Amino acid sequence: MFAVVAFGRLITLRMYPRKGSRPSTFVSTFRKYITLPATFGGMHVQPQRLGKVPVNVIPTRWQSIVVFFFVSLNIILLFVDMWTVPNNTTYYTDAIMSARNIGDRAAYLGLALFPILFLFGGRNNFLMFFTGWSFETFNVFHRWIGRMMFVNFAVHGWTYTYNYLHIGEYKGESNFAYYKGEILDDKENYLGIVALVLIGVILIQACYVLRHHWYEIFLVGHIATVICYLATAWHHVKPHDSIEYFYACVAIWGLDRLVRVCRILLAGPYSEAKITVHGDAVYVAVKPAVHFHPKPGQYAFLYVLRHNFWESHPFSIVETRDKHYIFVAKAHAGLTKKIHNSVTKQNGNNTVRVWIEGPYGESYPIARYETVLLVAGGIGITAIMSYALDLKRRNTQQHVKLYWMVREQVSLAWVKDQLQELTEGGGLIDIHIYITGELEEVNEKAPSEPESTSISDLSEKGQAVLSQLIVKYNQRPDMRFVVAETVRNAEGSVAVVSCGPGSLADVCRKAAVENVDKGAGRVDYFEDAFSWA
Repeated sequence: MFAVVAFGRLITLRMYPRKGSRPSTFVSTFRKYITLPATFGGMHVQPQRLGKVPVNVIPTRWQSIVVFFFVSLNIILLFVDMWTVPNNTTYYTDAIMSARNIGDRAAYLGLALFPILFLFGGRNNFLMFFTGWSFETFNVFHRWIGRMMFVNFAVHGWTYTYNYLHIGEYKGESNFAYYKGEILDDKENYLGIVALVLIGVILIQACYVLRHHWYEIFLVGHIATVICYLATAWHHVKPHDSIEYFYACVAIWGLDRLVRVCRILLAGPYSEAKITVHGDAVYVAVKPAVHFHPKPGQYAFLYVLRHNFWESHPFSIVETRDKHYIFVAKAHAGLTKKIHNSVTKQNGNNTVRVWIEGPYGESYPIARYETVLLVAGGIGITAIMSYALDLKRRNTQQHVKLYWMVREQVSLAWVKDQLQELTEGGGLIDIHIYITGELEEVNEKAPSEPESTSISDLSEKGQAVLSQLIVKYNQRPDMRFVVAETVRNAEGSVAVVSCGPGSLADVCRKAAVENVDKGAGRVDYFEDAFSWA
């Protein structure tokens, strides 16, 4: 049902412009309290913390509603319309028979979720195309499906334990002796217990701290444990004629890998990439073997063949005027750190061969809005820049503002040429850059004083080559005020697009929610979560 609603929303977004009057009060109220906000507290991308330890990310409110209905439906299907046969001589009591029936139903509910779990966890989930939901949204559902699978299989195991322990009483055997003979001494049933333990291990592996801080370790462990789970669950289920669920999972997994290989081949294997280092960031300029013309906001997976060719990471794509693709990544632990260290040892630049798998992701239809507010934090500028360049190249008659918060001035080199392109031939886009970290020289200006910058000014400072924009030092903008002012001063529809750290994204979402019914036209909020894990 929710997928059908999402498909209708996607068609509306793609086919109908967002220009004109403000939506009805009912629609605005529904979006303000249901579809746009975080579930509670205004935090969605930022993790909830237990002390200083991040423990979980709360879904958006509409995602939480979908999860609530999913869990409720699972519980209803598990217990509703449960029947017993009076004076039954096999199960002896209604309680034993009910336990057996619930156990069987729980097992089949868990198995039915199995193929959906694989589909929602894949990169090439066809439902992304039909719903417009992001990978992040399907990842939320993927995790909750896994949790409910564990609950169903735990209920299955507990009810069968109850069943066998009590049947032993009526057969004149000790409870444990009968249970041992039926479960522990039976290979297929014993492997069922092992499979339940393994799916519990998978849930522990998938906790936020491990996913976020040690993603490569999590991924390898996750895949290995899933394979072990498949093997043990297969042998447990095989005598009960339910193998088709496993066939479906293997088919979905295999098709996803096949499509990945096809995407790499279509993008042209062995593209050439020049890697340079700017501060703690890795800057990759790829000359693709085949141009696939990514849409703004899309991303691709990059395989650096010299460093763990089997390992890939998603990066937003910026296409330059000379048809190169630009990828920028912070040097965290793992592959990006290895690349950063390797390139640093080679005087800060290196040329390697890479594979590109993509493009992936939905491109937001912001060209349909009269006013567009683009907000980026740090590396998030790569996704936001692709939208800004697209609007510039379209030469649209929109009012566009771009706000970028970055810690160090050296980071301006990431998108130096793209910023130059944005400022050529007139001021279509108002650009505001906030350098939030401490600088060695601030030109003796007060931190709160704006600086109008020219090409020559920034060249003298060794910063990026820019023109006709505003730069501020050692401060951050009040994005709640910026969003509110943008919406209230706009003459028509407004699109707010954010990409950056969780704190920035959550502030922009909250500000958009607060002002969704304050403008002259429709107000939409689009978010690149800036997190794969």
